[in-house]
Amino acid sequence: MKELTIICPIYNEEECIPIFIKKIKELEKKLSYNYILNIYFSNNSSTDNSYKIIKEYSEKYNNIFYFTLSKNFGYQNSLIYSLKNVKGDLFIIIDVDGEDPPEMILDFVKNYEKGYDIVYGQRIDRKENYLIKQSRKIFYRILKFFSDDEIILDMAEFSIFTDEVRLSIIDELNSFPFLRSSIAKVGYNSLSIPYVREKRVSGKSNYSFVNMFKFAIAGILSSTTWPLRIPIYIFPIWTIYFFYILVNFIYETDFDYIKMFLIITSYMAIFVLTFLSVYLARLYKNSLARSNAYIIKKKSKLK
Repeated sequence: MKELTIICPIYNEEECIPIFIKKIKELEKKLSYNYILNIYFSNNSSTDNSYKIIKEYSEKYNNIFYFTLSKNFGYQNSLIYSLKNVKGDLFIIIDVDGEDPPEMILDFVKNYEKGYDIVYGQRIDRKENYLIKQSRKIFYRILKFFSDDEIILDMAEFSIFTDEVRLSIIDELNSFPFLRSSIAKVGYNSLSIPYVREKRVSGKSNYSFVNMFKFAIAGILSSTTWPLRIPIYIFPIWTIYFFYILVNFIYETDFDYIKMFLIITSYMAIFVLTFLSVYLARLYKNSLARSNAYIIKKKSKLK
């Protein structure tokens, strides 16, 4: 029997948790032929009754566990902390809000049994505002174009992967993790399963525009060094323009090329310094090797 560990990051999901557990318990029966399911809730310091609910379920079922982070460290940090502190043969990441259908776990397991190390949900569509949906698509395609490593388009954290993959992911020292990029980067034999992301089964999303923006910045800084490489791409053009100004200066044309050259150079320097400071700040934080999150006493006995 293999241990199938399900990781569920939560923040104020009191209405969704009971619905989610009911569905997982139905799946558990279908997977009992070869798998022992363990469910871990990573509670991002919820301010509603989420903690109380998962505590009650943990006392009711011997395969439901939880830990509460000391503050809201964010979705990605919550996942990384979970992956570092839970055990199993296989790992599944899924949200409890129903947008990622738990029923797909059966397809994940089926394809894992065919020999895949990573099976993930590929979001071909989602039921949300058209402008936000298109912005997501554009962002990921731009990120893929400029990324230093592999970026899998429309990939979600919703996935199953082996313990070997988990160890490869958590080996990365990153104070701003971007898990879907990390999963793509480690390689292994992977498969995508297309699906349409549904609406939440209940409650309101805690994912604001500000969080989306932070997530996008984390994705850029974790996936590409392209902004730091812009000067080397521009340098040949800059050099040609420099000599063009020099020639025109010698012949004393009316247009103030020197002034234009100084403006362009100043803008370029500001641009480079802006991104350089951001990357250096991240490098500094990574060098401290601090934990991505901390837990408090509100936790069950972890398996």
